[in-house]
Amino acid sequence: MDSQIRVKVLQSNFINNFEIIIVIANVENEIPSEGVLKSINSNLFWEVQNRIIENISEKIGEYEETINSHTNKADYNFRNDEILKQREVKNIRVYKIKPIGNTQKPEIGEDLVFHVTTFRSKIQIKEIYEHYFLLEDKNGYNAVIPKRKVLKNSKAKVGDYIRHCEHQYHDLVDENDNFIYRN
Repeated sequence: MDSQIRVKVLQSNFINNFEIIIVIANVENEIPSEGVLKSINSNLFWEVQNRIIENISEKIGEYEETINSHTNKADYNFRNDEILKQREVKNIRVYKIKPIGNTQKPEIGEDLVFHVTTFRSKIQIKEIYEHYFLLEDKNGYNAVIPKRKVLKNSKAKVGDYIRHCEHQYHDLVDENDNFIYRN
């Protein structure tokens, strides 16, 4: 399920190994580390790794893992302090993110939403990534779920299904709702 609250990408830059720094506006609440952002425009996904803090006075969310931005004191001046204060007032935040199943960065001006995969029936695995499954329901809605949330995830294949479970972990099943047992 995608949040109804959209954030707007103001800046987006690759740093290394497909890690990306983004500056986003309209962040009223925290975006937790290991949370997922989804593009409204392209349906691409990114995992939030860290919030980047540029000033010790910035508010930090309970579930945000942070890293400090290193600023050269010679480059720091009163103007920088004013810019940081304006960012806080306008709910502008800086995050380090990593693509899920793609190699792209969010485009400037793109709308992103906080994405949480919720489902009440089984949903099909469309692609398998390093740490995530890309899922698609019968209506064509795409979602991602961390592999660590699915029992027997190492046995999963494209075309298998994940069935919702009330507990923390979900079941790997076939199209007839039978548990999958593979060697």
